[in-house]
Amino acid sequence: MTANPTPPAAKARTSPFPAPGMTLPYLLFRTTPRDRWLLAMIAEHRVLTAEQITTLAYRTVRSANRRLSTLASLRLVERFRTNPGQFGAAPYHYVLGPAGALLVAAAHDLTAKQFGYDRAKLLRQAFRPDLPHTTGCNSLLICLAAGHRARPERRLAAWWDQDSCQRVWGDVIRPDAYALLTAPDADGAAAECGFFLEYDTGTESLTQLAAKMDGYARHLDAYGGHRPVLIQLPDAARELALHTRLTTHASDQPPVPVATTAAPEPGEPVWLPLGATTRLAPADLPAHYRTAGYRLLEPVRADPYVRAPIPTPDPDWI
Repeated sequence: MTANPTPPAAKARTSPFPAPGMTLPYLLFRTTPRDRWLLAMIAEHRVLTAEQITTLAYRTVRSANRRLSTLASLRLVERFRTNPGQFGAAPYHYVLGPAGALLVAAAHDLTAKQFGYDRAKLLRQAFRPDLPHTTGCNSLLICLAAGHRARPERRLAAWWDQDSCQRVWGDVIRPDAYALLTAPDADGAAAECGFFLEYDTGTESLTQLAAKMDGYARHLDAYGGHRPVLIQLPDAARELALHTRLTTHASDQPPVPVATTAAPEPGEPVWLPLGATTRLAPADLPAHYRTAGYRLLEPVRADPYVRAPIPTPDPDWI
């Protein structure tokens, strides 16, 4: 009886490319700079819809969906639909996947756990009643970020989510977002407007909404100055009612530099400051408030507690 022959030695891997798997070398090999920027944006803003991602970083829905499917297959992103059984196709909502968390965290020399990645919490957003508020707020600021394509002189230089805002200013205020827009003012001069955003869907009372201004008033005492507070409202009637509420008991000058709108184009002259009759573009608001006597702080571009990427994509990617 002959002995079993010795099996041949396994052939050594000779491919110059990283072996497939959830490792940094392979994930870097499979992603582009635009992919990694998009993952950082999703990490900062928690959830973005397919339509928002297309508006932000792609020319066509087809190219966006094709690339997002690839990213999902690599577990860089995960996706869900709300109310998929209803008539019509519900859009996909994208959140950061485990592999995406590995990449985004590594860019900050952190592990996914140190970065604060919580997969279950992100996926639970599909059931949260405030999901429309989150996506609505994101849509408004994506409109500003994407405006750079048609008008290169406009640029959204910073956009921080509410969690980042809480890490910086949470002892006094909790805005829905902070953003910095650079654009020409009405005279054509370069201007900057760093502002807090409150996105109102009409689900809370005007009393609750107006009460938030108390925190912004304390911001003056804590930081020695103001930043404009922009409030997006669902309709013109609620906007008028809020103006009435905020100016009824105000003195000659409202304590907080507030401007409101119910229009969907936030970069245009649609913002009405309290007590004013003319709507202004965001770039014109700082000059208006300084003329009115408000002490405005310089816009913030970065903070050690914030990991948000610059929200305007590289034009070469699109």
